[in-house]
Amino acid sequence: MTGITNELMYEVLKALRTDVAAMKTDLADVKATQLRMREDFHRFEGDLLRFERMQASTQLRLDRIETRLGLQDGPTLQT
Repeated sequence: MTGITNELMYEVLKALRTDVAAMKTDLADVKATQLRMREDFHRFEGDLLRFERMQASTQLRLDRIETRLGLQDGPTLQT
């Protein structure tokens, strides 16, 4: 331990500072990527809900048409 000098400590601390700065940059990139993925997920979820609403509306109209044409006894719920 006699070889430890202020200059050596300074060099070690500089290397640590550089490594921490790189880790902060990497973490910021990971956070930005995660945020983009969450936004994409929410967009896809919204698209899915819109498609489900269109499908339900189309199914309702089809049931009404079939009822008017006498092709079925009454509206049915289908999933």
